[in-house]
Amino acid sequence: MSEAKHECGIAAVYIKENGDSANKALFYLYKILLNQQNRGQLSAGVTTHNIHRSQILDTYKDLGTVNEVFKTSDKQRSLDIFRKFAGNRGIGHTRYATSGSEDRGLAQPFERHHGRKWKWFSFCWNGNLSNYMELKEQLMEKSDYHITYDTDTEIMMHFISRELKGGTRPNLVKVFTRLAQKFDGCFNIAFLNSYGEMIILRDSYGFRPVVYGQKDDMFLVASESNALINCGITDYKNLEPGHLIYINEKGRIEVKKYAESRRKAHCMFEWVYFANVSSVLDGKSVYITRKNLGSELAKLETEKIDENYVVIPVPDTAKAAGDALAYEFKVASSEGLIRNRYVGRTFIEGTNREDRIQNKYTALREIINGKKVILVDDSIVRGTTTRQIVSYLKRVGGAKEVHLRISCPPIRGPCFYGIDMSTISELLIPRHEKGPRKGEVSKEVIKKISEELGADSLIYQSIPGLIGSIGKPAHELCTACITGDYPTKSGQKLYAKAWDNYRKGIKERTYAC
Repeated sequence: MSEAKHECGIAAVYIKENGDSANKALFYLYKILLNQQNRGQLSAGVTTHNIHRSQILDTYKDLGTVNEVFKTSDKQRSLDIFRKFAGNRGIGHTRYATSGSEDRGLAQPFERHHGRKWKWFSFCWNGNLSNYMELKEQLMEKSDYHITYDTDTEIMMHFISRELKGGTRPNLVKVFTRLAQKFDGCFNIAFLNSYGEMIILRDSYGFRPVVYGQKDDMFLVASESNALINCGITDYKNLEPGHLIYINEKGRIEVKKYAESRRKAHCMFEWVYFANVSSVLDGKSVYITRKNLGSELAKLETEKIDENYVVIPVPDTAKAAGDALAYEFKVASSEGLIRNRYVGRTFIEGTNREDRIQNKYTALREIINGKKVILVDDSIVRGTTTRQIVSYLKRVGGAKEVHLRISCPPIRGPCFYGIDMSTISELLIPRHEKGPRKGEVSKEVIKKISEELGADSLIYQSIPGLIGSIGKPAHELCTACITGDYPTKSGQKLYAKAWDNYRKGIKERTYAC
């Protein structure tokens, strides 16, 4: 649908062997992944640990949503999966890919077998290594490596393996401390070896969230707080940037600092769009942020709103902003655009964008016909979906006018930290600005984009409005895709390369993932 997609979400579970819930790690992994389905719907997978199996580590993964992968529509097949992969600790992953998408081999976790137990491991992660090409070159220059998938996940697996080489079992905290010094970019990692040792790590910038909590005999880790709450853990903590959780084979749990956090760079898009609306990220509510964004957007309004207007949020992530904006205007916020929540992913959805919009949404003519619609959305990345929705509201819904109100500032640059917008050419704003820009987008460019989208007017959120709505200092947020200020060195290099590619007409991505 051309919305921006997230790459993935991670999960980790440890349950005391003598506890009431022993061997139920997979049950809690499933619950966490199900509650993080918003972070990836292409594939899901788990690795569990059970010393009573010949396969001490065993990985199960497949393409599809969490319920599709775990066959929950077939009770017997589902029970067989839960019995076979029973264990008291494990890691899990949901994935949305930006390349190589329809390949089961790219589903995570990645498991590497070895006869020595500390070298037999599995891991999954969330993010992008922005220095992927440099890391790949290091492998290819120094050793005779064969790269199968050409992804940063595979490269990360090889670097982990290299750190585990030798005849002596290493200290895992030191292993990941050294690895983090080599990696540049965004990476939250969940690792498990056949001893049962676990590492859950958050990169030193804290791009993506990681939360953890304990209740009775179980210790759970997730990408988002709503997943823990729905597993019964309401007293959760945020894993701080540059910190990791280490669980030894006997079940001792330690939170350790492994790297200095030179600066925090929490992804602003997590609050705007990606995260579950019920989650709280690093102390800031997603719902409250989106509500604030709507209130801030109302301050920028140029139309004289009266009873001829109706506010319609694009389901579902724009609803809180749309409701707040309507409240400020003292007009109705109506579900004039209904999302079909049962469509899911399907290969028969068609290539015609109009058909895809109509499969995904239904316009309520009873609400829209003859009205001036204030259409609230969270962001515009490529513009193709927005253009079709505007057209659909006018053509099918009978809207007299459609005024776009976007709760995120204009997207000007690619993301190299885990979002699938990796080239300049695919973005809407740069096609009009023709070069890197700072500050707010000009009125002339906004007018041209509004006309291109078929809207009667267009207002974007301001950058100060975004920062204030989240409620964190600007220097603690990653706003690279709207400001061009990339927090890592490799990100800065890739941004320059992306613009160089654009000027040369090269549309390929500047990194692999």
